[in-house]
Amino acid sequence: MASAAKMAASVTRLKGGVVVAREPRRKGRLGVQRQQSLNGNFKQRGTTRVEAKHVNMTCPICMDVLEYEEGREDKDEKGPITLPPKKISCSSCNWSKDTESDTFFDLTVLPSNAIRGNDPSSSEILNAVTGLFQDPSEASESNTYKEKLWSVSQLFQSPVISYVYERGWRQGFDWAGFPGADKEFEILQKLFETSETRPLSQLQSPSSVLDVSCGTGLFSRKFLKSGTFDTIVASDYSENMLEQAYNFLNEKEFDAAIDAKKNPELLLVRADVGRLPFPSKTFDLVHAGAAIHCWPTPSLAIAEITRVLKPGGRLIGSTFLLAAAPLGQSLGNDNLVRPLFELEKEFSGGVLPALSGRNYRFWEEKELKDLCDLCGLENFQVERDNRFIMFCATKPFRQSSEKEDDLDTLYSSSSASLPEDSLTD
Repeated sequence: MASAAKMAASVTRLKGGVVVAREPRRKGRLGVQRQQSLNGNFKQRGTTRVEAKHVNMTCPICMDVLEYEEGREDKDEKGPITLPPKKISCSSCNWSKDTESDTFFDLTVLPSNAIRGNDPSSSEILNAVTGLFQDPSEASESNTYKEKLWSVSQLFQSPVISYVYERGWRQGFDWAGFPGADKEFEILQKLFETSETRPLSQLQSPSSVLDVSCGTGLFSRKFLKSGTFDTIVASDYSENMLEQAYNFLNEKEFDAAIDAKKNPELLLVRADVGRLPFPSKTFDLVHAGAAIHCWPTPSLAIAEITRVLKPGGRLIGSTFLLAAAPLGQSLGNDNLVRPLFELEKEFSGGVLPALSGRNYRFWEEKELKDLCDLCGLENFQVERDNRFIMFCATKPFRQSSEKEDDLDTLYSSSSASLPEDSLTD
């Protein structure tokens, strides 16, 4: 009994459904307020927790669960999209953001006006000269900190590219052996079904999928129509891509194809794949279709994806292989053409990439496997043809013992009965 009380006293908070234990200590008013917000009891006027039916969202700075000021309808009248509130804020680190878009949550650290060169017609030098003639108070309010995007990321910020992406651009991938979106989705579903490592008794319901670098929502819509998942989160760094995704989602033909009985939910979220604004162990599947070759730091992105996957959840992605990959496949051994791989990597994105401005990173199969291994994923599987590859890797699932389950139950029941002064923030 004494040991049970000791364990109960070390309970600090519930986060993402997981009890986190720590040595108890006293805390002030701010700590109590934060504890209440984490437990879903935040009482500040006009503030409520940012939560879809089954997915929480977190602050991109400190990763605590967010609150938002009410004022917009939760659901779009035209379909299953959860709309953003007027303002999102974090009670822990004081990060906040006014929502400029009526269609997607913006959970990035940098606002769009802090991206250097985002508007091709803008000149930072001209802006600086113009600033000399501005009122000093106005000049001080403008944001002088800016970052220049990696060239590929910059490309997809363009409204022209986002408009043509599903109107010819994506279809052009067939030169590399991409079989088309419908067939790719069939392969994806097959990999997801055959890679399941959790026993039926351990499958968590409801289920959720994160479609990172979703672009115009091509596969997000397929997830929505399939009825496989209760919640679909479509995320991309490009505001224009997300606006296009919203437009496609609201087409009458697509709306009629959704099974209303299953009542699925979809969120559009502007997010950096290297800093995903979701709690750990949230998603059953993270999909990255034709995406990883565009990421500036793939290792950080895969590590983040691993973090937000549930144990037993899968990453399924597709990308372009190096030019010598078809030869390696026909020979039955990529090692035989590795010198060609290494030669191509020296000229990644084409000959003289600095002049061409192309910086895509194409892959060999072993590189993708090694990267998944480095980030803690296992059970690597692939489907490939020509220069197309779809890969699947699983976050390890460990069967919990009855003793651990009893301990979790004890922690959960104990935390509910503890006074606030015995908890820590």
